[in-house]
Amino acid sequence: MKRLFITCFLILAMAPLEAELTPEQSSRIAKTVGQIIGQIHYRQIKLNDEISGYHLKNYLNALDFSHMIFLQSDVDHYEQMIGKRLDDQVKFGRLTSANEIFNKYLERLSERKTMVDEILKEEMDFSKNDEFNPVRNKLPWPKNNAEARNLWRSRIKLELLADRLTFSKDGKEPDPKKIEESVAKIQRRYERLLKTMKGYDRDDILETFLSSLTRAYDPHSDYMSPHEAENFKINSIDMKLTGIGAVLQADDGYTKIVRIMPGGPANRSKLIHPNDRIVAVQNPGDKIPTDILDMKLDKVVSLIRGKKGSVVKLTIIPAGTDERKVISITRDEVPLEDQLAKGYIIEREREGATEKLGVIKLPGFYDKCSNHCKVIIERFVKENVNGIVLDLRYNGGGILSEAIKLTGLFIEKGPVVQVKDYRGRQKVMSDTDRSVTYDGPLVVAVSHMSASASEIVAAALQDHGRAIIVGGKATHGKGTVQQILPLNRSFIANLAGDSGQLKFTISKFYRINGATTQRDGVTPDVVLPSLLDYLGTSEADLPRALESDKIAEAQYNSLDQVSAFFNSLRKASSKRIESDTDYQYILEDINRAQERKEDPTVSLNEKIRRQESTENKKRIEKRNEERASRSLPNEEYYEIDVKIAENDKPLKKLDPPKPKKESTEPDNNQPADLNTFNIDPELRETLHILSDFLFLNKKLASKITK
Repeated sequence: MKRLFITCFLILAMAPLEAELTPEQSSRIAKTVGQIIGQIHYRQIKLNDEISGYHLKNYLNALDFSHMIFLQSDVDHYEQMIGKRLDDQVKFGRLTSANEIFNKYLERLSERKTMVDEILKEEMDFSKNDEFNPVRNKLPWPKNNAEARNLWRSRIKLELLADRLTFSKDGKEPDPKKIEESVAKIQRRYERLLKTMKGYDRDDILETFLSSLTRAYDPHSDYMSPHEAENFKINSIDMKLTGIGAVLQADDGYTKIVRIMPGGPANRSKLIHPNDRIVAVQNPGDKIPTDILDMKLDKVVSLIRGKKGSVVKLTIIPAGTDERKVISITRDEVPLEDQLAKGYIIEREREGATEKLGVIKLPGFYDKCSNHCKVIIERFVKENVNGIVLDLRYNGGGILSEAIKLTGLFIEKGPVVQVKDYRGRQKVMSDTDRSVTYDGPLVVAVSHMSASASEIVAAALQDHGRAIIVGGKATHGKGTVQQILPLNRSFIANLAGDSGQLKFTISKFYRINGATTQRDGVTPDVVLPSLLDYLGTSEADLPRALESDKIAEAQYNSLDQVSAFFNSLRKASSKRIESDTDYQYILEDINRAQERKEDPTVSLNEKIRRQESTENKKRIEKRNEERASRSLPNEEYYEIDVKIAENDKPLKKLDPPKPKKESTEPDNNQPADLNTFNIDPELRETLHILSDFLFLNKKLASKITK
């Protein structure tokens, strides 16, 4: 059975290691990918000189995104010699240019590593008014080694200055030992980068090269090696993996445990903990452990993951010690519960009456997610919830059929989305189930991060007049559908083993009103200020994104249950936002983001940077003090996960969520944990809008009764 996927964001996970592809296998795969992508991609463009140009550009950028490794002369040479010939090479399965460019990259990277070592020996004057632009992906490559050296000197100066600001908060000269540590750390950083890239095998190069080809067609088409294909399946469909249940991170050459997954083998064993470091892995049949120091993280994960019931031996260094010990853990299935649907009930008072508001947080459209949402909604109904917020703000997409089923929970029946394939054939995809799980007041929360399947749901419920859409200026704008095609023996004769999969854009989807969300996204009915709108990461910002267009609308009857309330809801929301302190903070941050986007350069003057840091710290501390002084709202909070809903277990009462503090450390304000209930300003205002909607409905019903 073929599945259609409309995904945008993935999580790292790997399959067991496969034997490296032979040159002949790589050649066959490249030839096949070139044939298929030109025949059945939505753009319907066979390999040609134009595609070749995009392919080369993508490959160079994939290797050197910051434009600091290659020289402009390298780029000019490749554009002249092979810029219009890569298509012919791919047609014949020739990978000589891929290897040649990669080898040149390694050569230049080695030169830059030598440059870094030399620069680190130089004296740095942090009183000069130098600047560096770290956003270089659209800037030219350095013309020559002298220009490259100047760029790298500025980059290294930026890294050293960051450490100086950390080591000396009072502005005094940092401890010389700390400076030595900083120099050594930067040296190790680029040593590891060079070692990692030298460790690229034939599979890695092929994957980078062919994905650069597929992205010449659009940004969502990829060649996936066997382990990447397994990663896609784990995180987008199954929501479970077989392993030890630990999240890993590369840390200064070591593999560090970041988090232990609840209920997984590692958690049950009590033998391994966060911040422990893994230095060796031994699988059944291995005579000796495999040393994993400085090994690429994907290969480490591949070694640790394996068949259910098998035992893996890990040599670890427990956190806070230098002593090594060997532990054994039996692999088992680990559900990715962080990515499952979850429900919450907020119970509060409004004008003397108790109000129960339900929230469903859905991070992605995985297999059976609509069933999970259904049982949560049924529990909401049983708990007499007055209205529901469907939170899709961080939902990057998933399985198309699940998006249709989810929409069907809120409408009797009817079209949900229109699809046009690469041949121009159009199809209306509908909910055919007449049953309605929930027909009450509904608000859908979206953001710039809402993409693909989440945009389908929001657009369908908006067009049907079934829900109020609340969020930033617009959703992400990904209106394309991808298909997964295994490159197995049915396509490549006599190719042994797994040859990976091709993910390619086969269709575009359209709203039932005929418009497309491609590039345009979904515009909410009530717009809230959002920093996410100003990060420059929408579909329209991606290279080779498909165009926006329209088709004829489908036949449907709008329920029109919400439009009459829009003006009142917008006015009330705007009034609250004007006096809401959190939204004043958001507006301040938006202004700074806009300024930063216009001028991304960073000062390399220590005095200026210290002043900026002090001002930033004071601003954040003042905000956090104000947040800490707030009294918590008189509300009660309950959690309903899938197990609670399916087994009719008691609700899990939660402590009142406190306002999230901002970090005074740069780049340390991460997005909210999707598995933690957090009432951020956007969700708080969305709940207010739902409450207003309930109040207006009640008021209207009272008038009709009279």
